[in-house]
Amino acid sequence: MKFVKFIGLLVSCAFVVTGGARAQLPSMKKPAEAAAPAPEEKPEDARKRLELWQKEARESLARLDASNGSLSVPPGVTPAEIEERRRDLEQMLHVATNSLREIETGDQAGKAVEKARAEDAAWTGFRETAPFSILLLDDLHNERDVILAKLRTHESSLTNIENLRAATIGELKAAEDAASAAMQNAQAGQTDIAKWRLEAARGKVRALAARAGYYQSARETLKQRINAARIELSLVDRKIGIARPESVFSKEDLAKVETITKERNKSYTKEIAAVSKRLQSAVSARDKAQAALDALTAKPAEERDADEYELAGFRLEVAEGRVESLQSVIEALEGLILLESMGYKAYQDRRAILTTTDDKVRSETLERLRTLAERCRAWLNVLDNEMATSGADLSKIEARAASITSGDPRFELLNEQRAARSEKLAILQRVHQTVTSQHTILRRWVKDFTDVEKDAKFPARLTNIAGQGRDILQKTWNLEIMSYEDKIEVDGETITGKIPVTLGMLVRALLFFVIGYAIATWLANRLQRMIVSRGRISETQARMLRNWLMIVVGVALALTTLSFLKIPLTVFAFFGGALAIGLGFGMQTLIKNFISGIIVLAERKIRVGDIIEVEGVVGSVVEVNARSSIIRSADDVETMIPNSLFLEKRVTNRTLSNYRMRRSIQVGVARGMSPQSVMEILTESAGRHGLVCKTPAPFAVLDELGEKNLVFTLYFWVELVKGTNATVVASDLRLMIDKHLTETILSPANPQPVTAPIDPVTTVIDES
Repeated sequence: MKFVKFIGLLVSCAFVVTGGARAQLPSMKKPAEAAAPAPEEKPEDARKRLELWQKEARESLARLDASNGSLSVPPGVTPAEIEERRRDLEQMLHVATNSLREIETGDQAGKAVEKARAEDAAWTGFRETAPFSILLLDDLHNERDVILAKLRTHESSLTNIENLRAATIGELKAAEDAASAAMQNAQAGQTDIAKWRLEAARGKVRALAARAGYYQSARETLKQRINAARIELSLVDRKIGIARPESVFSKEDLAKVETITKERNKSYTKEIAAVSKRLQSAVSARDKAQAALDALTAKPAEERDADEYELAGFRLEVAEGRVESLQSVIEALEGLILLESMGYKAYQDRRAILTTTDDKVRSETLERLRTLAERCRAWLNVLDNEMATSGADLSKIEARAASITSGDPRFELLNEQRAARSEKLAILQRVHQTVTSQHTILRRWVKDFTDVEKDAKFPARLTNIAGQGRDILQKTWNLEIMSYEDKIEVDGETITGKIPVTLGMLVRALLFFVIGYAIATWLANRLQRMIVSRGRISETQARMLRNWLMIVVGVALALTTLSFLKIPLTVFAFFGGALAIGLGFGMQTLIKNFISGIIVLAERKIRVGDIIEVEGVVGSVVEVNARSSIIRSADDVETMIPNSLFLEKRVTNRTLSNYRMRRSIQVGVARGMSPQSVMEILTESAGRHGLVCKTPAPFAVLDELGEKNLVFTLYFWVELVKGTNATVVASDLRLMIDKHLTETILSPANPQPVTAPIDPVTTVIDES
């Protein structure tokens, strides 16, 4: 029985607020007697009890409101307690009214279940014989959509009701505890204020119990409705299963659709004519309101009545709103006419798909139906926005009317404004419902035409599976990843629309970039080899130029790819912001070195092949890359130096302006020899070496006059080109000088060598 749980809960709550409470008072029954289980309550008894509670709550509220409650409220009760008691009584009245209505609704829901079961059992087939009209199948599908939407609504409402019921039971338990405490206080004090508070606590428990009972009854009613909807859905599915294989789309069906379309368009045309007449009157009223406002505006400010001027402005606002609303109604009706024409054309395309044997024609016609469905979806989006705007306007009017009394001259104007906005919202809802229905039908047709036939033979089934896979791939390919706004100008007006960025666009962009970069890499490698083979530049310089060229090509390819796909850079504004934050915190050094590398290349203060010294590292520059440069020392040890060090630290470039480097050798000769002869020998030896520069010419100087020997220094320049080793040149010069001095200075009269070994003080730098 659908009232069992509802009645049981109400009876138990009634026991708490009546018998249960009185059992604890001295004048009431014993607790054991009060705790006896209550009999099940019939619907008639529940209705009588709710009416009694409703009557008692109304009487208590009347006593509380009499003389602001001074006659029924004992002294010491706070205003907050009085206000809470009033809310409980008002809630009791509201809940009792809804509960009585819910009892009637529950009866109707039970009858609906019985009726659905009877119809399901009685239906044995259609009155018409096969083949069935395609319009009959459409009606069955529409009926199924309505039942399914109703079923989903009931299921959602059931979930909400169950949540509200659980919350109310929690409140009821807390109220019962408060009533028990109030009862103990009343027993202890037996004062008027304690009794009043006990009555208030019992009233709160009664109100919460009634609310919980209402939710329970509503829960049972929704379950009945869900049961009835499922029975109806099962019957409709059975009918569709029988009618679908035997349905045909005849010429008579198409003629019937055409007739219905013409009748509807004729009705819409009549409505447009009637609204147009009202629009003319509204325009006339607006012109009069404008003239009245202009007349007041023409008066001097000191002679103008402020209230009258404000009221005239409000009249003009209401008149303009009325005109705008009627224009919207006419546009909506014209949209309905257009929608009917589109619907008839869709029926024609549908029949063409069913009757044609040309696969190409069938494919093109099906694509038109898909396009029409997309247009309906876009139309729904526009209608949703307009309905939201109209709803906001109505809310604004309601908020404005809340502060205006009926005696205010603006009161009638507000009612007129509300009526105009409501009419606009109503026509928008009407169009929205029609477009939604058309969109649902089109989607169903497209799905029916693209579904795989169950009874097809294996080759046809295989073809359908392949087509299904193709559709899945196409949907995946057209999957929208994101969208961006694009503005175009048409007839002097700027139109803003959203352009989607699909997965296919991103894949094409990636392939275009990868292929382009691969081709550019191949060309760059060939160009590098060609330039090096002709001896234009060295291998290391060519490799450096290729690396920087590929960076430029990569950036250009990325921009070209976006331009080719018509994807603006603003699409990546969000990712650019996130990337900027990441770069700012985690990639500072990388960007600093990258920019430093660009500056080094632009200034050309450090080039490949230069001999430099930075941070204690001395060697030849091998590569200048985007982030770092490679320095090869005399020991063939390669060191990576961040490019930022070239700008932040002191760098010595020994080959900045030219590749000549001055070197020196010290030679010690025993006293007694002519210093001039020794210097000539040193200079002559350096001049005879093929790797010593002739310009500037080498020269020797006397550096030190020792007690036993003379110290000379030979200065010479070496061109540090490829293959020249300054250390080897210095060694050759020492051997040549020693041999020359030995041959020239040693004689039988002077058998002892006159040279004395002196440790060289020069820095040796090798260039391999």
